[in-house]
Amino acid sequence: MARLFTPDGKYEADPATVNALARSLGLTLRHLPLPQDPHTAALLARPELDPAQQAQLLQHLDASLGQAVQAPAGAGRDLVAFHADLPELPRLRQQFAQVHTHTDHEVRYILAGTGYFGVVRADGSQVLLEAGPGDYLEVPAGTEHWFALGPDPGLKALRLFSREKQWVADYTGRQADPALLGLLQAGTDSH
Repeated sequence: MARLFTPDGKYEADPATVNALARSLGLTLRHLPLPQDPHTAALLARPELDPAQQAQLLQHLDASLGQAVQAPAGAGRDLVAFHADLPELPRLRQQFAQVHTHTDHEVRYILAGTGYFGVVRADGSQVLLEAGPGDYLEVPAGTEHWFALGPDPGLKALRLFSREKQWVADYTGRQADPALLGLLQAGTDSH
């Protein structure tokens, strides 16, 4: 379940409160339980997924969740799998942690692991939303945000595109909050 962190290390974990805080940031946050069949669980337990395994996982998600995991006509979707042995992981970590916007909504359904979304508030301050398995998050187009993986980079997520085939980042030049990045480096479980 999602948690929302502030730069001082405090966090909110109550699902109703986190959802309300996410709405106040313009985000859509829902929890969609993952399929519970053994085949899906086995696929999610693998660090990497080849194209055939990705197709199988998408079929299982479609069968269990239907329209909730479908992209609109003309748009796309894909699966991403990050893991410690991914050769481009250091470059991706740096790239994701740059504050940016998109012309399309950024929609992710977390399947395994934990992802962190830094969101810039209207006053320029930032908060960090931790999303885990079953969390479905929509960051509206034009919202200043950044993304990070925690100390354990293992993450699988379904990405849904509402108008495009992929997201293109428009970097704003704003820096991710160093205190929030520090929380990630320290490990958020200790706060």
